[in-house]
Amino acid sequence: MSAQGELRSLTVEDAEALERFLSEFDAHPSELGGYFCRRDEQIEEVVRLIDGWEKEELLPAGWVPSSTRFWVIEGELAGVINVRHHLTPHLEEVGGHIGYSVAPSQRCKGVATAMLAGVLAHCRALGLTRALLTCNAENIASWKVIERCGGLLEREGWSEKEQRAQRWYWITL
Repeated sequence: MSAQGELRSLTVEDAEALERFLSEFDAHPSELGGYFCRRDEQIEEVVRLIDGWEKEELLPAGWVPSSTRFWVIEGELAGVINVRHHLTPHLEEVGGHIGYSVAPSQRCKGVATAMLAGVLAHCRALGLTRALLTCNAENIASWKVIERCGGLLEREGWSEKEQRAQRWYWITL
């Protein structure tokens, strides 16, 4: 199944759509990956921070530059995906280059695959030749998305930092 939509940056006009998107994660906030602003942040500040992080500005200590995009279907935010521009030792263990989440109401509709496939051109434009993705070893849906987009399993094992079994994938760009 293919999710018809577009991958784009957030704008201040997306305030209501962002609130609806984030509210879908209120019951399970740990499922929201790829979005790093405070839940109660005003849209103008969210846009300023996301833009700044991409330009290597406004970065909190220890953070790397990153690009955040949203999958938009008919004006609604269906998913978020974040590309870290380079890896640190921590990101090599947890998070990798790319992290994403799909709104619970939009799952099993091809959104994650469409977002990941769409963001790979951006990774190439950043000069990456391959991208690391990590996922919970029990998250079979995520495995399938990564593998559909060319991900090759490097290893599966215990992550001390995550305190769970995890999988590490590489996608050659």
